[in-house]
Amino acid sequence: MIITEKDNLDRVHFEMIVENSGALFGTNGVAYFLTKMLRKGGSLKNPRTKFLQKLEDNAIKLDVIAGREFISISLSFLSEKQKIALNLLEELLTYPNFTEENFKKVKKEIDAERKAKNNNLDYVAKNLLNKISFKNTPLEYPLIGEEDNKISLEKVKEHFKNFFIKENLTFVVGGNFKKIDFDRFTNLFPNGERKPIPFFEPVQSFGELKRETEQAYIYFNSPYRVDKESRYLAKVATFILGSGGFGSRVVEEIRVKHGLAYSTYVSYQFNNYTKNLNGHMQTKLENEEFAIEKLKELISTFIENGVEENELQQAKNFLIGSEPLRNEVMGQRLILKFLEYYNGFDKGYYKKELQRIEQISLDEINR
Repeated sequence: MIITEKDNLDRVHFEMIVENSGALFGTNGVAYFLTKMLRKGGSLKNPRTKFLQKLEDNAIKLDVIAGREFISISLSFLSEKQKIALNLLEELLTYPNFTEENFKKVKKEIDAERKAKNNNLDYVAKNLLNKISFKNTPLEYPLIGEEDNKISLEKVKEHFKNFFIKENLTFVVGGNFKKIDFDRFTNLFPNGERKPIPFFEPVQSFGELKRETEQAYIYFNSPYRVDKESRYLAKVATFILGSGGFGSRVVEEIRVKHGLAYSTYVSYQFNNYTKNLNGHMQTKLENEEFAIEKLKELISTFIENGVEENELQQAKNFLIGSEPLRNEVMGQRLILKFLEYYNGFDKGYYKKELQRIEQISLDEINR
């Protein structure tokens, strides 16, 4: 699949997305490790600093990111540097620096990164939630992997070989670009079997981890069984409940009325691998149990009694009024085009979604 958008500004964004290759597939943490080796290691022709220097000399920005579902390799560059940028990407993918030396350096860097993350209690609490509610699934592990993961150089090479296949490739290109021969990249990879994306629901569980702190970091989730045709309703309902910031139910009740939390929210996650309602609350240790009970009570009342007309209208006004801000940058528009394709929506789905939001009635959303 090739998704493009032209403009006259003197820059180009080129992205190769390797679908069905992310953290859901392979060993715990291996997809993340692979992206670090590609981004930091350069090629066998120009290892590490030599490759990075070539990028810097030509004002080319390279990013390689692993998500749960896919790996993304992106380049941003001036139009006049298109040939150099694409040549460097081809070099990186043809001669990746999968050497023992690069592996050891990346492992050291990731270990340091993981250690820093583990000092962030929000990060720790969120990981604990995933570990208990998605136990025995790939979602129980953070993207970066855990310290005891069994990653070897061979597993990194294997992941690259198994998932960088023609059937997984999508290209997203925007800006003032010249004609691109996409076959030069697809021909670098073999045909293979595209792996299906597994689906997981969180199970009910409770976990606690004691640390020296004056705050309780509370994360929670729940299955949120919403079909594609009802997502626009879920978006509005969840906005009113907790993703809309000040004015949302959880902020008004938990923070403003009771003063229980400085930060709190409820949001949704609709992916191909999970659909859940999730949220966060941070409060004093002595308020922990009371805050949790208040949150449960608030959500139960919301489900039972629904929303009010003024809440619905405010949510509509914000979501419709802020939409232009989410589409003013070319990169944002390209992402929406990709997500429409990737999630199986019709072209222009997100514009139609706004029209549907505008027409929501109070009875419809409360049902």
